[in-house]
Amino acid sequence: MDNAEKLWQAVKEKLEACYSKQVFEDTFQQINKIYHVHNNYIYLIVSNQFIKYKIEKFYLEQMNQFLCELIEEKMGFKLILEEEIKQEEEKKSSVALNVADKPSPIRSRKLKPEYTFNNFVTGEANREAFTFALQVAGSLHVTSNPLYLFGDVGLGKTHLMMSIGHYVLDNNINANVVYTTAQQFVEDFYNAKSKNQRSTEAAAQFNDYYRSADLLLVDDIQFLSGKTASQEEFFKLFEDLFENNKQIVITSDRPASELDLMSRLKSRFSWGLPVDIKKPNLELRKAILKKKLQFLIETPENVSDEALSYIAENFTESIRELEGALRKFVYTCVAFNQEFSLENAKLSLSSLNREKTSDAEGNTVEIERIKNVVANYFNITSKDLVSTSRKQNLVYARDVLVYILRNNYSFPLKKIGDFLGGKDHSTIAHSFDKIENGIEKDSNIKQDILNINKKIEKMNDL
Repeated sequence: MDNAEKLWQAVKEKLEACYSKQVFEDTFQQINKIYHVHNNYIYLIVSNQFIKYKIEKFYLEQMNQFLCELIEEKMGFKLILEEEIKQEEEKKSSVALNVADKPSPIRSRKLKPEYTFNNFVTGEANREAFTFALQVAGSLHVTSNPLYLFGDVGLGKTHLMMSIGHYVLDNNINANVVYTTAQQFVEDFYNAKSKNQRSTEAAAQFNDYYRSADLLLVDDIQFLSGKTASQEEFFKLFEDLFENNKQIVITSDRPASELDLMSRLKSRFSWGLPVDIKKPNLELRKAILKKKLQFLIETPENVSDEALSYIAENFTESIRELEGALRKFVYTCVAFNQEFSLENAKLSLSSLNREKTSDAEGNTVEIERIKNVVANYFNITSKDLVSTSRKQNLVYARDVLVYILRNNYSFPLKKIGDFLGGKDHSTIAHSFDKIENGIEKDSNIKQDILNINKKIEKMNDL
């Protein structure tokens, strides 16, 4: 424990030199207690869920890099709350599998730190999927393989899948957890098979990366549709991992039988455990809102229950839509120093409700107007925004447009993708995530969003 405390103090010194005085004092200075060291993780005690979330999302990777510079042994930091410590102490006397309150550890760069079992809210619509995911996480290779999670966009499939990866790493820091999307797998396979001087090396790297997995997580498997060579390669990978008793988890937007894939792949997916995730009911939507509030503001108790009920009753299609409405409400109240009341919820979300009740033609007109504002702001044309050009300035403008359409108006990912030339929803989600993360780290990105939103507001007032 003494050595762990010295390591943390050394890392704090590096953090103080790396970040501004305000960031250090607000985020790291008050963290002085260590709960324990377990499975090569140093558990730091933090004061509240908001601080924990902020560090895990934006700073934990840097903390662990600093730690690696100080010692040769592979170690990492975890963050834990006082209430979680009490829960862990209570669990020590029980041998039942219950990982819903485990804290988040060091992660590979592709696993979102907030996507853990601890942060997954369960209800009638997803309890079965949650239970099976826990079983797979706690007993790899014992339950059916693969675990096949399917359901509409935005219902928590990726969250559950990443939670399994987090839990495996919780218990074995050296476990090789490989997360990919079907789209990324196709790109990796294409690069590995390209005919150039480095093709042999690239192919070897591809095989080593995927076939060395102890746990393979594959998101949106439906995007292998129409890609015969990639399907053949994935089939070989699946067979190899399956024969070597490695766990595979797959997500899709539909049952395996409805996929436009080769029959032997669909057959392999049907071997395992198919689990359907349904849309959340009103009770679950309210529970999700209360949980998400802990990550958005330090005083979630200040948000009225009436406001949360209003959001839960009016945004019912998916968890993503629900979270988008909550973010819009909270950010508007914070920006204008308003109370988190029912009245302000109605005012801040009026544009989203208008979008929900308008027809498809009205939606298209609204998107077109926003597109023009973004194009004018960046001094480009509207055609540039929907082009396939990969110029950096156009890609950034496109990402900003996606963020505003999703964050401000909760347009479905598929609709945004269709509007931008037929891009799939995972590409749109990636664009949204880039800007959402960038706002926290880059003041220029934040200012661009504020400026464009002001122009949109002025346009709406005309």
